[in-house]
Amino acid sequence: MQRNDVVKGVFIVVPLAVLCLLYGLWIVMDTPVYVESMVVGGIVLLLYALLYIRFVPRAFEFVMGVDQDEKLTTVQRTSTVGARELLRLILMLAIGRGLFMLGAFLWSLYLNGYTETAFEIQHIWADHMFAERIISIANKGYAAETVNQAGKYYNLLFPPLYSWIVRLTSPVYLSSIRAGFFLSNLNAILSGIVLYLLVMYDHDRRSAVRALWYYSILPSSFLLTCTIPASTFLLFSLICVYCARRKLFMISSLFGALAALTDRLGIVLVIPLLIEFFNSMTKEYRSLKEVTWRFYLRKSLIGSTFMLVPLGFIIYLIINRVVGGSMFAYVSYVEELFDSHFALFYRTCGVMMERLIDSYRAFQPSLVFGLYLPSLLCAVGSLVLVLIKGAELRVSYLAFFMVCLPVILSQTGVMDAPRQLFCCFPVIIVIMSLTKNRLVDLLASLVCIAGSVAYLGMYVAGWPVV
Repeated sequence: MQRNDVVKGVFIVVPLAVLCLLYGLWIVMDTPVYVESMVVGGIVLLLYALLYIRFVPRAFEFVMGVDQDEKLTTVQRTSTVGARELLRLILMLAIGRGLFMLGAFLWSLYLNGYTETAFEIQHIWADHMFAERIISIANKGYAAETVNQAGKYYNLLFPPLYSWIVRLTSPVYLSSIRAGFFLSNLNAILSGIVLYLLVMYDHDRRSAVRALWYYSILPSSFLLTCTIPASTFLLFSLICVYCARRKLFMISSLFGALAALTDRLGIVLVIPLLIEFFNSMTKEYRSLKEVTWRFYLRKSLIGSTFMLVPLGFIIYLIINRVVGGSMFAYVSYVEELFDSHFALFYRTCGVMMERLIDSYRAFQPSLVFGLYLPSLLCAVGSLVLVLIKGAELRVSYLAFFMVCLPVILSQTGVMDAPRQLFCCFPVIIVIMSLTKNRLVDLLASLVCIAGSVAYLGMYVAGWPVV
């Protein structure tokens, strides 16, 4: 026991000491222009450190199989979902997508007057900043050079799977944009269903319904309707984790690979898979009276399938090598287009604060309220929420969030934290846990609905909402 405490202490102290040292070097060697940037970076580092200190002991216990037993009575009572219930869920989720479309029409009517019907305004979902590249991959592939820029393959910015599916389905719709629109909305509905099943596996129906409610009203939710891979990635990642919870690790690895081939963030799914796998293996090991070579062989074969997850990302890197001449060609394009560089998460938050102040002083409300402020609020807010309710979050989900956050905030110029953190499903589960109280639930719902209306209006107005 004493040795385990020493190991835990090393795992806590060493990474945090390195992060604090790097924070100090950032302040000394590349001092931010504004004190507010240093303060925000320090707050984010402090919140992450507090969360990490709580996470490490729980992770050790979970992996060693000494965590608290699951509430099997609750799981058994609520684990079955009938066809009628599924149909009701699908109907409600479809209505939610329809309300976003109606909301976009009403905002367009308010901002531009009557120029098109509610059905004709469908094109607005292809006006997302990234949608042009996604559709270009579907229509022309990766080898298409950017117009008037010879040798620039900007399509390499995005992994291929979503665009490939759009290309396969576009003949049915005679348009890649329509196919992408249908695919995004279909996968948004399916993602809601899988989220419902995942939450119900650990909680009760009321909690699952509440999680689905916040999934539908959070301000970033409408972005799943856009012709971008967000809903497809969320669907694959949810199925991946749900299968891991059901101990279907081989199927889970397959969907993890599909997620990594849809979005670079998908490679992080290998973390919750490994944690769930070791927890399951340790518990099984302790329950056996005699451990034979068959046990080790079977577990080794299952564990080897986890290599499929990074394989999805490797395929994307190979495409970069073949088309762009480098396995990391997309990195240079990110730096070129978004004036972005790799940085640790707290430094990225400092850059957000710096650009927020600059945009405010330059009287650029579209950048302040459409780009920098939402990203900063989501980054800090998600850390606060998980810190408050992280103790109720399953360890594998918490690990997924703790790795996702630094990955999402690893580029100083890509301010897509609202969408990316929305697709990091533990945040939704934490909000579900936080709103068990009716008054808190009501207040949170009102804030989310007001935020959704405002954020959707910014998108329709052409502000840089990503």
